[in-house]
Amino acid sequence: MSKLRVAFFIDSWRPGSGTENQLKGMLDHFDPSLVEAELFTLRNEIPPDLRREFPCPVTCLGVGSLLSPKSILGYASLVSRLRKGRFDVAMIYFVDSNLYMVPACRWAGIESIVINRRDMGYWYEPGILKKLQMVNRAADYFLANSQAVKNQVILHEGFQPERIHVLPNGIWNAEVGYISQSRETGSNRFNLPLEKRFVGITASLRPVKRVDRFLQVAAVVSAAVSDVHFLVAGKGGLLPELQGQAEKLGIGSRVHFLGQVDDVPNLLAKFDIGVLTSESEGLSNSLMEYALAGVPAVTFDTGGNKEVVMEGETGFLVQEGDTDAMAGKVIDLLEDSSLRTRMAQRGREECLQRFSSEKIMAEIMTFLKGIHKAGRRNYYS
Repeated sequence: MSKLRVAFFIDSWRPGSGTENQLKGMLDHFDPSLVEAELFTLRNEIPPDLRREFPCPVTCLGVGSLLSPKSILGYASLVSRLRKGRFDVAMIYFVDSNLYMVPACRWAGIESIVINRRDMGYWYEPGILKKLQMVNRAADYFLANSQAVKNQVILHEGFQPERIHVLPNGIWNAEVGYISQSRETGSNRFNLPLEKRFVGITASLRPVKRVDRFLQVAAVVSAAVSDVHFLVAGKGGLLPELQGQAEKLGIGSRVHFLGQVDDVPNLLAKFDIGVLTSESEGLSNSLMEYALAGVPAVTFDTGGNKEVVMEGETGFLVQEGDTDAMAGKVIDLLEDSSLRTRMAQRGREECLQRFSSEKIMAEIMTFLKGIHKAGRRNYYS
C-alpha cells in the first residue's frame, strides 16, 4: 500500500485535554512509512516549543468566527491549499471544524472525510443539529469512541449506522509508569499528608464534569471514614466555587485541589479509589487511567462508562446522579482491602487487553486502509 496522506483538523489545541491527548497519542504512534500526517488547527497558534513535540507538520489556519468576512473570503484559498496537499483522508474533530472543514475537504477532492465524535452531545441544541445534519451529508464516515456515542449520533445527527465505526480511546503512555510509582513519592511531590487513604478524581473543572457531586460524595464518606482525604486533579473556572463548597460542607481541610497534573501515574499511585461524577461521558480517559494504575473505580452509569468499568469486577456503576449510592460504594471499598486488590488487578488486565496502544493502532490502521481501498463508491463497513 502506498503511503496515506491524512489531514487532521481540530478547532484549537488545549494541551492536556482528553481529545487532544488521544489525537497526540495517535500521531505519535503512526508508522511514518505508512501514514504521512498533518495537523491543522482552526485557531490558536500552537507555541513553537510545543509544536516541536509533534511528529508531523502543524498549521494554524487563523479562522475566527466561521461567518466573519475573513473566514468567508479565505475559503477558496483554503480549498486550493487542501487540494495541493493531495490528502487521501480528512479526520475532523469538534463542531466548528465539522461545520467549516467538511465542505472544504469535499470541494478539495479529499476521498474520505471522517467526522470524530467523542462525547454524548451534551452541547446538542436544535440550531447546531440542523446545521450539522446538513453539512454531514458531505461526509463519508463517523468515528465514535464508544457504542454509546454511536447511538447518540444515530439518534440525533441522522447518520447511517453502517457508516459509523467505533474506535475506543487508547492508552498511549508508557505502561510501566503506572505501576512503578510509590505512595511515598506521591505524598512528597504533591505535599499530601502521610498515613492517609485517598479517594480522588481527575477531571477538568467544567460544569459537565460535575465535580460538585464529587464533593457531595466526599462529605458523606468523610463522616463515615476518619482517615480518608480527597484529591481533585484538574483546572478550570469552577475552582473558587468548588473550594467554597468544600468549606461549606465542612471538609475543606480534607480536600486537596491539585490543579493540572502532568505526571498522572505519580498522582494515581496515591489513589485508593478513583471516582468520576460527570453527567456525560463518551469514553472516559480518567476511568481508563484508573484501571491502568490498578485503582478501582466508582462512577455513574452514564454514556460509555459501562464500556470501561465492569460492574462488580473492576469497579462499581451506580445510577446517574445518586451521590448517596456512590458514597456507599466508596465506603464499601475503603472497608474491604481484598476487594480493592481484586478489582485493581482485574481492571488493569482488562485495560491492557482492550485499550493498549498496539491494539488501538492496529484498529485505526485497519480502518484507514479499509476506507482508502473502498473509495467513495463502495463504503467500508
